[in-house]
Amino acid sequence: MKRIAFTSAGAVLGSIMVSASPALAGTSFQSFVGIGGVQSTTITQSSNTNVAGIFEVGTTTSATVTQTGTNNYTGILQFGATNTTLIGQAGANNLALVGQAGAATSATLSQLGQLNTGAISQFGLSNSSSVTQKGP
Repeated sequence: MKRIAFTSAGAVLGSIMVSASPALAGTSFQSFVGIGGVQSTTITQSSNTNVAGIFEVGTTTSATVTQTGTNNYTGILQFGATNTTLIGQAGANNLALVGQAGAATSATLSQLGQLNTGAISQFGLSNSSSVTQKGP
C-alpha cells in the first residue's frame, strides 16, 4: 500500500513537470532534487502559472513553497528521519501533493482560490498535517 501511494504521487509530480513548459509566457517552473544529509528548499513564485517540484532524501528534509498566480501546482516527495513541508498557494486553481516517509513527518498546506486540491500521504512514527482551504 505504501508503495502505491508514493508511486502515484511520483507519477503525478512527473506529469506536472512534463506538462508545464517553461517556454510558455507567464510560466514559472522550478524543481529541486537533494540527496544526503540535511536538505532544505525554499521556492517562491508569482507568475501566471507556477509549477514547483521537490524531491528530497536525507536525515532531515525541509521544503517551503509559496505561490501566487492564477494556476499553482506543487509536488513534494521527502524521505528522511525528520520531514517538514510548508505550502502556501493563492490563485484560481491550486494543486498540492505531498508524500513523506520517515520517523517524524509534518505538513502544512494553505490554499486560497476557487479550485483547491490537496493530498498529503505520511508514513512515519509521528505524523502531523494541517490543511486550510478557502474559496471566494
